[in-house]
Amino acid sequence: MRIAFTIRRNCERCARVVSRIVELIPEDWQKLYDKECAKFLEVRGTDLEAIVADIIIAVGGDGTALRATQMAKGPVLGINMGGLGFLTEVEIGDVEKSIYKLIKGEYKIEKNMKLKVKINGLEVLDCTNEAVIHTSKIAKIRKFNIYAGENFLDSGSADGIIVSTPIGSTSYNYSAGGPIIHPSLNVMVLTYLAPFRSRVRPMVIPAEQTIRIRLAGSGQESIVILDGQAEYPVNENDEIEITASENKAEFITFRDSFYDKIREKLIKHVVN
Repeated sequence: MRIAFTIRRNCERCARVVSRIVELIPEDWQKLYDKECAKFLEVRGTDLEAIVADIIIAVGGDGTALRATQMAKGPVLGINMGGLGFLTEVEIGDVEKSIYKLIKGEYKIEKNMKLKVKINGLEVLDCTNEAVIHTSKIAKIRKFNIYAGENFLDSGSADGIIVSTPIGSTSYNYSAGGPIIHPSLNVMVLTYLAPFRSRVRPMVIPAEQTIRIRLAGSGQESIVILDGQAEYPVNENDEIEITASENKAEFITFRDSFYDKIREKLIKHVVN
């Protein structure tokens, strides 16, 4: 078994969690550490992009887990060290119990849709949660022409547009008023950010179609943000294509259903 560790940047506390996990797992498991983790543990580090493992433990928050799905290869087990952490499976108080389950093989690997993104025909990084096209300046509304496949869908003005996967529907899309989509559904969600027309609502689009978004008008400086990790500048007449990727984001889970996570992470969190 090959197990890899990645942590939130500059998080010594996260590295201490890794150290405790290493004490629990079998000695004959091969261990890999990303360079951020290695500098705290004083072990040999590996570039995250070069990591291929049977299990990747990401200690931090959703951003750490997303970075692992973007760069490394292998199913990710997220350990939450902060806020809501929807993509992180394990809370800090449950680490030991969860690692014992991991050792015994009492877990499932869920495969989730990723998005393939092209800017003016050039492919950039896949993303797991969402692709966001947003104005590069505060309080500057932008005009977008939107196509689904070959069909013209809408010409709308807004601060930005979110295109999310089902698993990403619980993130930025959810905060912007979009629906939660069950991860078994093969769809994308298109949600406006602060649309000029108040009656505009999020749209659910089949994943086999390509969403094309063109920046219309002049002075349309914007940015494309993928999973909150990578940013690409775009301008008037640029076109962003978004469709389902052939790659999948793999997450390790101990839960029996997606509804358990919704209840525990969103409903209880809001009530509390």
